[in-house]
Amino acid sequence: MVKLIQDFKRTGKVRQRAINNFTQRFLHNPVNRCYNTAGGDNTHTGDIFLLFVVKSKNDHFDQRDAIRETWGNELYLKKFIIKTVFILGTPVNESLKPTWSEIKEFNDIILMDFHDTYFNNTLKTSTSFNWVPEFCPQAQFVVLVDDDIYVSLETLVMYLDRLPEGNRVNLYAGRAFLNVNPYRNTTSKWYVPVSEYPWNTYPPFVTAGTVIMTMDFVSDVRIAMRYTKPFRLDDIYVALIAHSLGVVPLTVNTTYGHPVMWWHREFKDVISTHGYTPKQLRFAWTKRKSMKITRHSVDRQ
Repeated sequence: MVKLIQDFKRTGKVRQRAINNFTQRFLHNPVNRCYNTAGGDNTHTGDIFLLFVVKSKNDHFDQRDAIRETWGNELYLKKFIIKTVFILGTPVNESLKPTWSEIKEFNDIILMDFHDTYFNNTLKTSTSFNWVPEFCPQAQFVVLVDDDIYVSLETLVMYLDRLPEGNRVNLYAGRAFLNVNPYRNTTSKWYVPVSEYPWNTYPPFVTAGTVIMTMDFVSDVRIAMRYTKPFRLDDIYVALIAHSLGVVPLTVNTTYGHPVMWWHREFKDVISTHGYTPKQLRFAWTKRKSMKITRHSVDRQ
């Protein structure tokens, strides 16, 4: 796979036949989200430090509004350019009319034509990997995140800004797991039959709630996805590709898979934590803003 990507980057083609052509359609694509359109200048905005790609659902209006008001607020930090987009599929039995109104107001939603179901998360993830290098290639870091996640924006930015140079290449980081066995119980939400995955353990992977990456990793995965059979669990799908690229996930201990609330001792060091309602998100954001971060704290607006 490494050689395939090298050849593809050098010549734009390879001998191997692509098995994924990504035929899903954009119902709405905010193509100018990372562009500077002032004065008719349709060029990329320079030096985007961090791009959030938020996996959301059609009826999660409150979650998206809470994110826009808190850690997804693109004007919150002075020294770092932050961009946020949301990616949605189509609902099975709901109207899209409110979503179109939201798109018209904010123009920050990637709306796809596949149904928004759990096992279509792989389509949502693969679309994200395809969209980012195409429409926001100047972003240094990309965070793929769920819409029930609280992110301490300043803590995340400080963490990324201080990364050693060696970790700024092929960064694939978050809450990492090793030696996890596939679920073979047919009643499990994460059941995977032997016919789909015959091995006894998954490769090391970052759980899908918060995946922190550099653009070079995103770009390489984008190419590799065309030549990698899809897998029903999106975080394992990315891990399989990372494994084929020789990329080992970096563990970030302060990305939590359970709710760490503002009254918990760990909250002051949290980068991200899972399981927040919009109300909790807004309250935690207010609490965090009132705390003294560190003497190295990034400037706010």
